[in-house]
Order: sequence, then C-alpha cells, then structure tokens
Amino acid sequence: MKIKTSKLQGGAGYFIAGSRLAFHPGLRQYIVIPLLINTLLFSAASWVLWHYLMTAVDAMLPSWLDWLAWLILPVFIVSLLTVVYYGFTLVANIISAPFYGHLAKAVEAHLKGETPTATSNSSMIKDAINITLSELRKLWYYLLRATPLLLLSFIPGINVVSLPMWLLFSAWFLSFEYAGYAFENHAILFEQQKQVLRKSRWTSLSFGGCSLIATMVPLVNMLVPAISVAGATKMLVDRGEV
Repeated sequence: MKIKTSKLQGGAGYFIAGSRLAFHPGLRQYIVIPLLINTLLFSAASWVLWHYLMTAVDAMLPSWLDWLAWLILPVFIVSLLTVVYYGFTLVANIISAPFYGHLAKAVEAHLKGETPTATSNSSMIKDAINITLSELRKLWYYLLRATPLLLLSFIPGINVVSLPMWLLFSAWFLSFEYAGYAFENHAILFEQQKQVLRKSRWTSLSFGGCSLIATMVPLVNMLVPAISVAGATKMLVDRGEV
C-alpha cells in the first residue's frame, strides 16, 4: 500500500495526529498498560507537587520581595510544574519502554496498511531488554546536558539565558525520545537517530515542544507519552525514515 504524504505542517500537526492514532480502535489496546503506569506515577507526582508547593513558594520568596510576587510566582510555579512532571515522565518512559516499542510497531503497520507481526516470547524479552537499555542511555545523555542548564536556571540573571536553553533542549530530547521506539524497531541506533531528526530540526523541535507543554497539564500528561510515540512514528513514516 502506498503511503500518502502527510499534509500536516510542523510538529504540532504530528502531535495532533498522534492523539488520533493512539485511540484508534485497532491501536488503543497497546496503550492500556502504559496508561495504568502513568496514572500511578503522575498521581504520585501531583501529590508531591501540590503538597510541597506552598512550602517551596514561601521559602523562595522573602517577605521584602512580596511586592514582586505577581511576577516571580507564576514563573516559579511553571518551572516547578515542568521539572516535576518532566522528571516523572522520564521515569514512566523507562518503565513503559517495551510497551511503547510495540505501540510504535503497531502504528507503523497501521499506517502502511499492514498487519502487525506476531512476536515470540523470547523476542519480546530480548526487545524489552534492548529498548530499556536504550532508554537508560538516553536518560544519561539527557542528564549530562540538561542538569547543568537546569541548575543555572535558578541563578538570577543567568537564568534569562539558561532556562530557555533548558526548555529548548528538553523539547529536542522528547522528540528524540519518542521517535526512538520506531527507530529501534528497525535497528537504527543512537547516533543515527539524532542525525535523522536533525534533518528536519524545526519539525522535530516543535513536535517535542508540544509534548513538553502537554506534559505540564495534569491528567493530560498521563496520555502524552502514548500520543507522542504514535505521532513520532507517523512523522518518521511520512518522511520515509522507517
């Protein structure tokens, strides 16, 4: 079956397409277990966030700066939402990685008009190990680069530059993260994955940016990984990369 070129423009279009694909009657069976995992983890993240939010706000804002609260608090709260939910997203993705690999495979087969091939138990275990190891390598790649930027974001003056850089890098990483499942199904490895995504930097970055923004929204963030895996797979299929 010949694949039609997508008319969606930019990463936002692929993120929207992913929301449709993830809940397609023939595909939604693949998101049940990841959704349960995300529900547990993001419920814990929300409890931690809202339980300690006011304490953190009081600690970071001295009384003599109360007059600046209208400016500082929204920035601080958005940053806190991003950091906490983003951190839990990375953990959830590692746990759910094998299931997202199967979701990417099923989405690709659906888009190409094929039937997903059955996988033996031994192959499933091997795939699960390989994908999980790949996720851990990606996490290390992210932490080495994003942690210094995040720490600098808490220093007044420097954070004017470092915080936007951290957000941009996080958006890029999410595109790299969610496209990785389809890549790995075709044995396209770490360095080559980055090279492919850099061919269309704006699409990759805007797609990751949509995932990042959606991750900050309670309840919606539980669905973001599955939507993003489906959307990233469509993006790669449309480009002819997988």
